[in-house]
Amino acid sequence: MRRFVIVCWLLAGSVTALTLFQIKQEVLVLELELQGLHRDILRKQEAIHVLEAEWSYLNSPDRLASLAERHLKLAPIPAERMIGFADLPYPGSDEEEEAPQPEAKLPPTLVAVPAALPGGQSQ
Repeated sequence: MRRFVIVCWLLAGSVTALTLFQIKQEVLVLELELQGLHRDILRKQEAIHVLEAEWSYLNSPDRLASLAERHLKLAPIPAERMIGFADLPYPGSDEEEEAPQPEAKLPPTLVAVPAALPGGQSQ
């Protein structure tokens, strides 16, 4: 009986040792994976910083102004074309009513069809 108890304790100790070894190996694998993820995060943060620097260079006002001047051929707005808020007509004023309103015509495919009333009756 005593030998059986000793064998059981040795067997339990061996199983415990193997289980602890397996858990240790899994933890090492997970730590390596975590280190790899941290390296990836750092690489991506560096890439983001580089892209932000490029973006700030590409959006610098001096660079955009020179590109607009070179490619768009824009000219400053003459002072005669500028008006103040006081010169704008008020909504509902006479100036707005005097302007001829063009008649809106729908294309032939967009004719309004009356909706059917409840009970199958039409309008």
